[in-house]
Amino acid sequence: MPWLGILILIVHLLLPVLPSSGQNSKVDSVRLNAADKEELAEALRLKAEIGDEVWPGLGPAEIPIILYDENSEFLVGEANAPPPWQTVNDDDFIGMRYFRRAAAKPQSFAVALGARWAGSLGSFGYMSSRIPLKLGRDFHIVLILHEVFHAFQATRAPQHFRRALGVYKSENRYPFKNADFAAAWNSEGKALAGAIQAAEADLVSSRARKFLDIRDARRARAAIDAELLSFERELEWLEGLAKYVEVRFYELAAARAPEPADAKLQAEGWPFFPGDLARLRANLGQQRGDLRFYLSGMAQARLLDRLSPGWKSRALEEGLYLEDMLRAAMAFK
Repeated sequence: MPWLGILILIVHLLLPVLPSSGQNSKVDSVRLNAADKEELAEALRLKAEIGDEVWPGLGPAEIPIILYDENSEFLVGEANAPPPWQTVNDDDFIGMRYFRRAAAKPQSFAVALGARWAGSLGSFGYMSSRIPLKLGRDFHIVLILHEVFHAFQATRAPQHFRRALGVYKSENRYPFKNADFAAAWNSEGKALAGAIQAAEADLVSSRARKFLDIRDARRARAAIDAELLSFERELEWLEGLAKYVEVRFYELAAARAPEPADAKLQAEGWPFFPGDLARLRANLGQQRGDLRFYLSGMAQARLLDRLSPGWKSRALEEGLYLEDMLRAAMAFK
């Protein structure tokens, strides 16, 4: 799967706008198939076994999961689903009942279930038929865990989560097409990529500081107001952290696998980094919509792993953002 890094962004770009045919009275999918059940079970196993290593508290967190296709949404991990969810009769998921409803504008994100939140994603078959590149089951599993983390954010930091969703209203004001602004973003990405790849601690610090200096200069030149500043910071918190979690699950799972071929995954973060780092290093400013914030947020999170161990214990606090923690870490370097 040499293009997983590219697929990460393609998938999240395409899925929110896919049409739903939930009003179709002919339902082809009335229960989960065996492959989807196996995939869900593997996602839950990874979450239970290494979830706390990826993010403190994520492993034991009880978060339902929704898989959907063009006709149906299936809910697992919920004991009593509210209407219009209905129990799938004559079937179970790892010995427990699960639920179905007709697809009603399904989305790949966190979905409210009364007072709880579920992580929701298109099924492997549904997504594979709608994206231009081949999708692997292992990649699809970590995408499920990406959405599960969004539900975790919504549960653990509800005010922060709501505020992050609210900043999308500012998207049409953001100067995506300004050439100087985009060029400055490219410079930020280059500094971030260099910091991530640096082997020596001093070089990590100097390149992280360079990133922050470039960012401050870009914002000053563009006279970014408080609303657009919030747009950047909130989306790095929302999508950058989920992207970080997605990649870490893949890396840690690969490191635990017995096959020698997976040593490359463990050592280089392959296959995520070639595509992601190429965009981060060369054309972060050309990424459309919120896609740049997946990368810039993920990169800052990975820098914090090296510069400020323990940073995750504060990352969901109200009013605290990735760049705040990075600035604080640099103050002691």
